[in-house]
Amino acid sequence: MSLPFWVSLLNDEAPSAAARGEAGGSRVVQHATVPLPDHDVVLDLLRPFEGATRIYVRAGLADGSSGIFLVDTGADISVISSDIADRVGLTGGGEGHVVGLSGSARTRFAELPSLRLGDAEVHDIVVAVGVPGLQNRAGYMPVDGLLGNNVWSHFTLELDYPADTMVLHPAGTGLSRKRGDPMLFENGHLLARIVVRTDDAVPREVPLMAQVDTGAGELTICAGSGLPLAGQHTQGLESVRGIGASETLPPYRFLTMTRRIPLSSVSLGGADVDVPIPARWLEYDNVGSTQCDEGPGGYRALLGHEYLASHRVLFDYANNRWALLPSRRPERQLNAHQLLLDEELAAHGEDPAHGLDRAELLVGVGRDREAVDALLAWREVGDPDPERNAEGTVLLARLLRHLGRHVEAWQVLDGMSAGDLVDQGQIVGTVNGLAIDGRTEEARALAVAATEERADGGWARVALADLDLREGKLDDARDHLLEAARLEGYPDAHLLRRARVALAAGDRVGSMALVRRLLQLYPGDGPYLWFYAMLVQTPQDAERFAVDLEAAMARLHPFSRPLDFLVAAHHVLGDEDEVQRLLSEGTAAHCDPLPDGPDDDNCRAWYLALAGSRPDEALTRIDRALAATGERADYLDTKAMVHLSRGEWDDAVTAAQAAARLSPDDVYMLWQAERIAQLAHAAATPDRRDP
Repeated sequence: MSLPFWVSLLNDEAPSAAARGEAGGSRVVQHATVPLPDHDVVLDLLRPFEGATRIYVRAGLADGSSGIFLVDTGADISVISSDIADRVGLTGGGEGHVVGLSGSARTRFAELPSLRLGDAEVHDIVVAVGVPGLQNRAGYMPVDGLLGNNVWSHFTLELDYPADTMVLHPAGTGLSRKRGDPMLFENGHLLARIVVRTDDAVPREVPLMAQVDTGAGELTICAGSGLPLAGQHTQGLESVRGIGASETLPPYRFLTMTRRIPLSSVSLGGADVDVPIPARWLEYDNVGSTQCDEGPGGYRALLGHEYLASHRVLFDYANNRWALLPSRRPERQLNAHQLLLDEELAAHGEDPAHGLDRAELLVGVGRDREAVDALLAWREVGDPDPERNAEGTVLLARLLRHLGRHVEAWQVLDGMSAGDLVDQGQIVGTVNGLAIDGRTEEARALAVAATEERADGGWARVALADLDLREGKLDDARDHLLEAARLEGYPDAHLLRRARVALAAGDRVGSMALVRRLLQLYPGDGPYLWFYAMLVQTPQDAERFAVDLEAAMARLHPFSRPLDFLVAAHHVLGDEDEVQRLLSEGTAAHCDPLPDGPDDDNCRAWYLALAGSRPDEALTRIDRALAATGERADYLDTKAMVHLSRGEWDDAVTAAQAAARLSPDDVYMLWQAERIAQLAHAAATPDRRDP
């Protein structure tokens, strides 16, 4: 989610008179050096795929190129990627930091000379460059930054969500004074009065001042602002991260204890909106003094796009008014991948030199086989950029493996160095894939070369550890994983792999302790719950598991509990009444919304297998799903679980190993195949204890 952030310049070298740092925030003086158009400018809003929630717009840059930017009314200034800054030659500028709920990060500020939005051109735009936490892709759609209120405040901004249309009206026009509600544009932020209605037995209406942030998702309430809503709520952990978030911290560092308050509706911008998402209440236990509601850059409530998405929204910055109105245009959603693909084909046709760009967009619209053809043609002509060569080669290998063309996938990777594979995040999958195909000597040579070429990286050690485990070199495997954790500066790194090694060494209790630690760090991660359940053997194990299960679920909001793996956990504990209740709840939440077809069949087969229910129906469904789609790792994993629930051990092992072969970089798939093979072996030799 995009979170509001503000700027504090840390030295006296301000980028220009357009921005001056203040304690806790920034005041951006809006100006343009040339007149803006006196007419409406109509632009397309883009989404990375149909159904995506965030909206993007294309803008022209000073060098004649264009970029795709998130539309973010929660940002006081705009942000561009370092690549864009280099492309247009932005140098110098002041240094400072951006601050959000995820933390703060140092960054550089500069002044973008111009930005074109249709035939509107805004000049001298203060931007933050290369801010941590800024996504650079949505799928395969490039994202070049975000545009904040120091761009939009030059206009009356209209966002027609149902029609995927933006209209830039001349400032002060486009919204009648008789329509909508007042808003306050202050310190670069949009503040509006909203009225929240609780979903209590006796509903309450609570007015709040909220920032309106098109880059955020839901309604977030901060600290003391939530006190009037206190009462009915749930409490649990969830991830809170965004602009300014460190990219090096482990994910659990972003887990925050929040409260969720059920609402019936919210009044905003002259409309009543019902969104079935409970409001999120942050820092509910720190209502006196908190970063998120103090100072000119802070906020007390944050209203995101979920509340805007069914309306045409107008922001009249000059007159301090805003409105939510019905759309007057035909409904549409613009898939940016398809749009960019059409443009690519119009510009370059089937030119093999542009095959990588075309292939990425083809993957983005689900045309994998055509993407493979484009990449094969692209490799024939070559690419002078080594980084693009590595990126395209890895994409081709992954697609070939996904399509079951394993021999071709390894042939494609033959020319890549071990260091390139590390850089592209493919060393673990490549080493494991070679080993699965029986090419262990090549796998080891590659893993060793990776540790030499990228001596300061942890994943090369992980690849070597996986290979050592496969070959029974358990002490070496453990040492490599510990070294990987040391290199990454994170003592709890790779705990699931360390648990695999412990179990292989016969230390089931030690393995269980490591998985318990993972469940403590990430209580909502279902696979950790599953592997814990699979390690239970004795009544004492079951008792401890039940206690840990209850403690983990107590730390989560009900809607974030992993219902599928909860079904499996209670099935292991023999609580069949709870199994059936969770089976009904889980299929209603996850399967019912899916259209009839392979995904629905896979979903229901998965739940039935974990519950040990209706085995014939489960097998029929998963076989039908696989017949419709061909081999997919997630479907094969379901098939393995279906056969496991039916006691068909050989078929379960075959399906699990096929899933691992398709996803050799996924530790869940690797250990799943190992555990199912171990369970099958124990079932075939009941006089021997399961390891």
